[in-house]
Amino acid sequence: MFHALGNYFHERRRGLAKAAGYVGGAYLVGRYISERLEDVRNSILQERASRENLRRRFEQNQQDISFTVMALLPTLGKHVLEGMDVEGVTKELQAFARPIPAHLQQEQHPTTRSESSVTSSVENNPNPEPDTRSDNGSVSVVSSAEGVQTDMSASSTSWVDQFSSIGSSQVSAISPAPTDEVPHRSQPLSSLADSISSMSSSSVAGPSTSSATPDRHLDALSPATRSKAELWREVKMLTFTRTLTVLYSMTLLSLFTHIQLSILGRAKYIQSLIQQERDERIREQLEYSTSVYSLFWGDRSLEDPETDKLEESETVSEETERKYLTLSWWILHVGWKDVGERVRRGVEEVFEGVSLKTKLTDADVHRLICDVRRRVEYEVTFEGKERRINFMSTLLPPTPETLQHVLTQGGLPTWLAATHDPKFDAFLSETRTHVASGSFERVLEVCLDRATDVLFNGVKKDIFGTHLQDDDDFLGKAEHRERLAAMLPTLARWCHVALEGLPNELVDSLADTREVTALSAIIYTNFEDRFR
Repeated sequence: MFHALGNYFHERRRGLAKAAGYVGGAYLVGRYISERLEDVRNSILQERASRENLRRRFEQNQQDISFTVMALLPTLGKHVLEGMDVEGVTKELQAFARPIPAHLQQEQHPTTRSESSVTSSVENNPNPEPDTRSDNGSVSVVSSAEGVQTDMSASSTSWVDQFSSIGSSQVSAISPAPTDEVPHRSQPLSSLADSISSMSSSSVAGPSTSSATPDRHLDALSPATRSKAELWREVKMLTFTRTLTVLYSMTLLSLFTHIQLSILGRAKYIQSLIQQERDERIREQLEYSTSVYSLFWGDRSLEDPETDKLEESETVSEETERKYLTLSWWILHVGWKDVGERVRRGVEEVFEGVSLKTKLTDADVHRLICDVRRRVEYEVTFEGKERRINFMSTLLPPTPETLQHVLTQGGLPTWLAATHDPKFDAFLSETRTHVASGSFERVLEVCLDRATDVLFNGVKKDIFGTHLQDDDDFLGKAEHRERLAAMLPTLARWCHVALEGLPNELVDSLADTREVTALSAIIYTNFEDRFR
């Protein structure tokens, strides 16, 4: 039987060998395909995990940026609000509302019949003279005593109307010369409306005595009148200057913080990848090492000079990180002043010819603001062409001496500020490159447009809100106009809301801008050339 079975297999050995070869080959091929599929699957899962890790780190970095900007805003707000003290100038205007002393009232009391008749004729004049303005747009008020209401309900009217009704006995037709410097006072915050209302209420007290004042008393009042007109001009200029300075400073601070933390976040991410690769390599070598020599001398076999050198070059020390983040001190203490000076010149050029009594629509105000922005963001070259500025000197100290000053003033020890740090120099150079790039110019333009929209959305309701309740057909036929002076209190309050509001609409709006996120993503993912 065994012999017959052996003959059976011997006669069919070729077929059986082919069948065994086919089965073995199929098994090997199947196993190879299975292993390759497993490798592809693991590679896909690893790539997906890496992308998810990168996305999670990037989102966390964006949140850190928002928190950092909010942490820096109190310092910026303190310097801007103190340096451009609109409320202090308003307090000086309110000082003119103090009542006249009793001995001056006795001297000013009419003693002749002619003076009394002049007073009564002025009071009963049904056709008061219209207000006049100076050529350069400064406020010059000439009105009759008819415009001064003695009724106590005048204090509840708009402070702009009360300002317009100051009698000619107290204000002469003048064209005040612009003043470059008006002393500011640091006093508690009070709204412009309240201060001007109290000023106007006291001026309502006695029109007849003012009209009957002798010439020597009129001469004594003229310097105060000129100072009042100059302060009114300063309120106008300073309000718009502070508003736009806050807008520019917060936008630049937000973009600069995005660049800073994106660079630092990328460095931390690269450092984590290198450490992860090192740990994985050590784990694999320990897992597959079986010899006694490997167990005893495994530390030497696990050393990789290239990986160790790369890890050392990409490591960011705490001192380097602290020095790099200290660069924000420049814009918080110095840079905003540069912006404020440029904004001040633009505001004076645009609003000098606009009187406080001019009635403007929201489109007119938007056009004036855009005109100021053009003067701030562009400079005229020698060829007469406009060129966009890059705000480099606003964001970063321009010289090595100022850089050392910033690091020292930011709280770093002198020895640490003076120590040569190649990693810090690389960060600083990369930051300058990004600030001077065309991408940053584009992102800054979009962010300033967004910030301007936030400004108008915040003040439009308070300025033109009463008109929005009217009939829609009437709204379509005629645009509502408001005096420029009536807009100043709302603009002054908006600065406090923008700097101190929680949650902060301006910061959140800039952080949600697509271009800002794209710029941060470009900086954060710019590390492929480091691993080639």
